Amino acid sequence: MALAKLRADAYLYPKEINAMKKDQLLLVTLFLLSALSLSAQSDGPQRRFEGGLVAGFNMSQVDGDLLHGFHKIGVNAGGRVNAVLNERWRIGLELLFSQQGASRGRLDNPASQYDKIRLNFVEAPVLVHFQDWKIQATAGVSYGRLINYEVIDYTGEDATEQIPLRENLFSIVLGGTIFVSDNFGINIYWSKWLNNLRIGDTSTPTPVGGESGKFIGRNVTVRGVYMF
Repeated sequence: MALAKLRADAYLYPKEINAMKKDQLLLVTLFLLSALSLSAQSDGPQRRFEGGLVAGFNMSQVDGDLLHGFHKIGVNAGGRVNAVLNERWRIGLELLFSQQGASRGRLDNPASQYDKIRLNFVEAPVLVHFQDWKIQATAGVSYGRLINYEVIDYTGEDATEQIPLRENLFSIVLGGTIFVSDNFGINIYWSKWLNNLRIGDTSTPTPVGGESGKFIGRNVTVRGVYMF
């Protein structure tokens, strides 16, 4: 019993996560305002900081749920601040609201117990940008904080309480941006989780064709970027 209680206290469950939602969304808003202010203060030919807004969508899937394909569509939006090192190199921080997860497609494995997995994160990617002409290549890592989630099983019932998830997520991010003007660009990122989001015993061997007990997500993100 003591071990079970300790295990439960170590993670945030849906009700506890939901209580954090307002504070973390407020943090995103404050970051956006700071990015705009910093960009305005750094205006000029030799400016060292630049701010911007990003908005678009994620196409997501979760490895380990027996659902395949990037069928889950969700919002990806927020702000970014870049430190301009020189004409080509920048180091940037973004603060985002990001919806990820998985959704059953018509051809998915009927043995999967899941119909939909909806995950809402506040994410903070730390990125390195290399720009040549209007093409910008990007690589980095991201920290995500789960603010709430919902799991729907194959019968359409809410199974959220039966699938506890960790609150912290780390990802690798790769991608690029094409700027069609001095300020506006089209951005495409690929990302993959580095840690298992699902809480559970993953030491048991996985049956052939069965669910692994791990949740490792992948995302393709398409966004518009506006830099001030």
